[in-house]
Amino acid sequence: MLESSNILVTGGAGTLGHAIARKRKQDGWTGHLTVYSTDSHKHEVMKREYPDINFVQGDIRNPDTLYMAMAGHDVVIHAAAVKIIPVSELYSIDTFDVNVNGSQCVFSTALRAQIKHVIAISTDKACHAANAYGASKYLMEKMCQEYARQDFPTQFHLVRFGNVLESNGSVIEAWKKAIERGEKIKITNPVMTRFWISPSQAVEYVIEAFDCPSGCIYIPRVPALSIGKLAEYTVGEKSKWPELYDIIPIRPGEKMHETLLTEEEGWYALQSPEAFLLAPNTAGRFTTAVPPYSSDMAPELTREELEKLLEEG
Repeated sequence: MLESSNILVTGGAGTLGHAIARKRKQDGWTGHLTVYSTDSHKHEVMKREYPDINFVQGDIRNPDTLYMAMAGHDVVIHAAAVKIIPVSELYSIDTFDVNVNGSQCVFSTALRAQIKHVIAISTDKACHAANAYGASKYLMEKMCQEYARQDFPTQFHLVRFGNVLESNGSVIEAWKKAIERGEKIKITNPVMTRFWISPSQAVEYVIEAFDCPSGCIYIPRVPALSIGKLAEYTVGEKSKWPELYDIIPIRPGEKMHETLLTEEEGWYALQSPEAFLLAPNTAGRFTTAVPPYSSDMAPELTREELEKLLEEG
């Protein structure tokens, strides 16, 4: 259904928006695509590659600009967010304003614009949040589910996943830039683990979330990899660490391991070999709980699997 829908992507000039544009072009989607974001420079760069996309400069906290951009669309993919953890810790007020108040503006404006489906992008950082970014995304999830509980014609979906490889501000991007500058790579605790997906995988998970019941969170069961092995596989063998790497303390707001499904949420979840489907906790508990799913217990991403993810982009 997405293939023929008119789609607006908030924060669409970022990594996920580029991946959606690439998927649309490769697969010949027939609907219109609109990128809505505050970054006019990124719009100009992206437009050279995708001249048939409509670009609208605007802030998700501005209901008038947002409404005019949304009008005539079928689907809104809400990807706009303050997502860099150190930034969110320093500027928590702005993070809350964008990720919570801005998201509420997206949801309410979608109703005004008679959007059929809203798909909100969440993160593993929302589970047992230890930073402002995660806390704001947890609240975003709850707001989205509250909209879904109402008798509105608009359907509200959620997808929760881990780190997108080589996304804007990602650790691999930072490492590569350091190498270009002739600097040592900064790495926190090498045994710290994270969930990793490619941009194209993220698009597939968005498509799969589109088919889930309104108010439910689609959580793909993805593998994980330690920061140490990620560095070893992407920028330098472990034997070269003394000359290539500086070990730094864990930054404010970071955790050793991330969680995609908490122990508490397990009572409201269904599972398959590929994913979890998390219902709102207002819907009532199931009789048995699904075990939690964290990056220190998930299957480990192999070097070959990581290389394939990086190749497919």
